[in-house]
Amino acid sequence: MVIITRLIMYMAMTLLGIVSMWTTYVSLHDSILPEPVIRLHLGTNVVWDCSIFALGLSVAIGMMLFALKVAIIDEQKRLNVLGLLGLTVVGFISISFNLDVLYRTADRDFFVRYSSEKMRAVYEDYLRNVQTELLAKEQKLKKEVAKQEGELDAEVKGLRRAPEGYGKMAKEEDYKLTVLQKTAAVDLESIEAAIEKKEEADTLLKATRPAKIEDVAELQNQLRVVIKDVGAHSVVPMPEIVKIESPLFVVFAKIFDYKNIGIKEIFFVIIAFFLDLGDIIGYSLIPNKPKKKQEPTPDFEQPERIMRARLSEAPCIVPRLELVEEPQPALPMDDPPEAQPVAVPETHRPFGIRWK
Repeated sequence: MVIITRLIMYMAMTLLGIVSMWTTYVSLHDSILPEPVIRLHLGTNVVWDCSIFALGLSVAIGMMLFALKVAIIDEQKRLNVLGLLGLTVVGFISISFNLDVLYRTADRDFFVRYSSEKMRAVYEDYLRNVQTELLAKEQKLKKEVAKQEGELDAEVKGLRRAPEGYGKMAKEEDYKLTVLQKTAAVDLESIEAAIEKKEEADTLLKATRPAKIEDVAELQNQLRVVIKDVGAHSVVPMPEIVKIESPLFVVFAKIFDYKNIGIKEIFFVIIAFFLDLGDIIGYSLIPNKPKKKQEPTPDFEQPERIMRARLSEAPCIVPRLELVEEPQPALPMDDPPEAQPVAVPETHRPFGIRWK
């Protein structure tokens, strides 16, 4: 049963590791390491542009995490709070790549939409500021012309220094009004042209909806061609070119935007975390098998040790041997021979040794 459990665990770890390595490769290929690329022909009309560094790094990260998990399951490494925290730190890189790919896969238009909105916001703010500046300049010119018309009208009616009528002072005010109208007309004409270009840029922003990330860059180029004349008639400088960020950092900017974070962002964070560490967390949640109580085994060496200790402590006593003669069978009474003692060698008396 233990072998089957470990086999299932290893199979699950292998599958999760393959998925994690693939998400890491896709994120690296799209964000950080798109080149160099090797074109591989996998079959009929199947071509894979493989990024070398992205593939190598993704496989290295996946194998490193797999080795750590195997060490934990084989009890070569203890799994405690600090161990889980360390494993989380090590797997943070892979978790980040998982989050990037999972979020962009679930919302395929997210990256294009985010980049387009960011670029549009910059140019919309610019056009709004330019419009405010142009309208203020136009209003100022019209006020100056209206003021001079009022000066001329006041001189003709005799409301100022000269008497009523078109006299010398009125002619001077009329001269100033004529010059001011001519110069203001030129400025107003350029302002109206700039406002028309601004409206053209507004129409371009409203009508164009990028479907690919390349369309976002193309829309920005078109906008800059239109608004270059707008910026010439205003003191507002043209904005810098909005660079398209890496998809990985775009996803992170979205995830860590605490003002707009929602259930979807939290869900994908959890999924990305468990894709790399879910198998280890599940393994640690399985209760350990209870150990059986073993009966104490007798220590057969204990009596021998005690006997050796006693013999080492007791004085050395040399046993004394005493020869005992075996009783001889009785002879017949009719012819009793003389009883003669027979000397028996000690080596031939197996039953004649007695210990004292």
